[in-house]
Amino acid sequence: MRCGITRPHRILVLTCTVAGSALLWWAFSLSTWAKVDVPDSPQVLFSALFAICSQEIRCWVPPSKSYCFTFGRIFMISALLLSFFLNITLLAFPHTLPDTWKQYFVFTITCFIVGVCVLLALLLHSLYIWKVTDIFKEAKVTFLYPSFILSVSITLFFLSGILCFVSAHRCWFQCVVQRPIQVKPMQTPVASPCPVTITESKPGGGR
Repeated sequence: MRCGITRPHRILVLTCTVAGSALLWWAFSLSTWAKVDVPDSPQVLFSALFAICSQEIRCWVPPSKSYCFTFGRIFMISALLLSFFLNITLLAFPHTLPDTWKQYFVFTITCFIVGVCVLLALLLHSLYIWKVTDIFKEAKVTFLYPSFILSVSITLFFLSGILCFVSAHRCWFQCVVQRPIQVKPMQTPVASPCPVTITESKPGGGR
């Protein structure tokens, strides 16, 4: 059963999802999520989960990769793949825009999963980069604009998930309220007529 959600509401869900994915891929392509200023060193080091090092961008590499770095990459790749397939589905097949409570429920779960994956990837990278203070006590860590781009992307995915959740709840409520109530008529047993006995009187008054 269709929900009857207005078209601007569905376009808002699509806009939040596409914008969040675009910001996510943009931040993924950047290698300057955070800047590390090491004392007594003229070089400025940068860090990202998928940093591309060059002569202009010096990457900070700790002595050993931590679990935070590995799991951060896993969560980031998961978010990128989910957002990619979600946008391909929405843009290549516009008729798949959610219009039933089941479709809204699926979109709610997907958007929240993408948002949580990006959030975990950002937090794990933050823990990973803060370990530089264990090596250099006076090192200064500064989070640059790609980290804020990821924060906006997380917000958009959560907003899209909340909109889909509210729509799914509203759609389910409409389905319950508008469902016709079938009342079965009660069948009352029909009383059978009482049997009537007919006696014939014999001529002559005999009994």
